[in-house]
Amino acid sequence: MQGDDLDIDEGPRERPANALGRVRAMSVALNDAARRTRLSARRSRELTSGGFQGRRGSRVARYLIWASFVIVFVLPTLAAAIYFGFVASDQYVAHAEFTVSAGESPLRDGIASFTGLPSAIIIQDTQIVTNFIQSREMVDKLESKVGLRAIYSREGVDALSRFNPQRPIERLLKYWKKTATTSIKMPGGIVRLDVGAFSAEDAKKVADATLALCEDLVNDLNTRINRDAVALAETGFQRAAERLSKTLAAQEVARNQSGILETKLAAEATTALVKKLRETLLEQTSAYDSELKSINASAPQMRERKIRLDVMNKQIEQLEAEMTQAPSAAAPSQNQTIAAAMVKFDALESEKKADLQIYENAAEALEHSRIAAEFKIVYFKVFVRPSLPEEPEYPRRKLDILLVGVSSLAGWGVLMALASVVRNNMA
Repeated sequence: MQGDDLDIDEGPRERPANALGRVRAMSVALNDAARRTRLSARRSRELTSGGFQGRRGSRVARYLIWASFVIVFVLPTLAAAIYFGFVASDQYVAHAEFTVSAGESPLRDGIASFTGLPSAIIIQDTQIVTNFIQSREMVDKLESKVGLRAIYSREGVDALSRFNPQRPIERLLKYWKKTATTSIKMPGGIVRLDVGAFSAEDAKKVADATLALCEDLVNDLNTRINRDAVALAETGFQRAAERLSKTLAAQEVARNQSGILETKLAAEATTALVKKLRETLLEQTSAYDSELKSINASAPQMRERKIRLDVMNKQIEQLEAEMTQAPSAAAPSQNQTIAAAMVKFDALESEKKADLQIYENAAEALEHSRIAAEFKIVYFKVFVRPSLPEEPEYPRRKLDILLVGVSSLAGWGVLMALASVVRNNMA
């Protein structure tokens, strides 16, 4: 072996006697020195190299390293350079900004009072519009209004960016969510809408159509809110009117059953009549008692006075019974006493006043709802309209190529580190 040649000790040699012998001896010495030098340089390279050359399969490992470098770094970077530099289609983006606000300044809730953020009502209305932009309904309406499939599947657009028009609507919805993006800036609740397309005219056209559909949505919300408010007020008014009608009908039935129009007037009249009859009875009784001292009780005039006094007593009893006692034979024509009728009439009168107040409130609410229906509750305000873009925003060719190259190189470095660890563990 070559390594063993370094350890051979030939010992002292005899000096040749003639010149030819000395030349041969010098040639052998020079060859031996050259061989030793080559072996020393080879060992030095093996000790200072990465470690693969001194192991079994080092040549295969070198080939794999170069192959992985080409596959992981060179090819992806080259493909990215070719695609983004020569193949990728330009994409234009139209920008718009809008807000969704209430017609009247809403009350600030607890969070808004401390943080300064808009109230939950404004946030909810804004979220309704932004979610509508990303919805299936928006895609369907844009398809029927501007032809969304045709716009994003035009000829001349690269295959990776173009939408396949044969795919279902769900795929178009996913494509639309990547093309149209929204973001909300707090605390003002300003919404930024970005719509991309493969031409400046298409980007502006789709953005304008999107804003128009959002405004239609807000107007429809206003119409439904106002219509529901008026319908609710009308329902409340009808219920109040029906309730008041039932109360008035109950009062009429009570008057017919009792035969009393006004219990208060009837009670006052009956009380005055009883008082007058008692005064008359007292006078007649006094006169009767005075005459009994001189005239016999069986005398015709005394019997007539007695009968008159008895009739007056019965009238007083009958009137008092009509006021405070239950119906009896003394008052067969009355269905109930004045006191009972007064209690019932008072209850019906109180119910009538309550129903009348409810009726007036319902009528006022109905009038207010009809007036409010003429105004908007939610406003869709676009303060930055889409303009025609002059240069494409995507793709960012140099940046995209650089990102692909850096990520590929980083991936190749991680792969080499893992391979080194595995080979060292297997050694």
